[in-house]
Amino acid sequence: MINSRTKGAAGEREFASLIYDHLGVKLIRNLEQSRGGGYDLIVHPDCEGEAARSLDRFAIECKRYQNVTYADLRRFWKQTVGQAEQINKIPLLAYRVNRQPWKIIIPLPVLNHELCSDAGLEWTGVLSIHGFSLVVRELEPVQK
Repeated sequence: MINSRTKGAAGEREFASLIYDHLGVKLIRNLEQSRGGGYDLIVHPDCEGEAARSLDRFAIECKRYQNVTYADLRRFWKQTVGQAEQINKIPLLAYRVNRQPWKIIIPLPVLNHELCSDAGLEWTGVLSIHGFSLVVRELEPVQK
């Protein structure tokens, strides 16, 4: 039997690998997450380029479960938003249910800045890894 911490770490590594495959950006586990209740993945400090800078805007929370209900998603999203607000980043929830592809939830204003910026789950978009990769590539460049 796999404990939840081990399964969570494996899920984080799996999602990080998927991001690397699609965007060429290395994500690493946030070692401060367990102490400070922070988000799960960060961009590796040695990564450069627009995709890395775009991904660095997000506070990435990963969830890997056998089943996920709408109530679970609401709880996960609330946690994700709370963590992102603490560090002034955009919340991103990546989750995968057994035998299903990864889904990525982001606020609607990431897709169109004119859309509602309410923090509720109802005001988010759910993307595949392919759709999210496109969004990351199309985000306006980060001003230095």
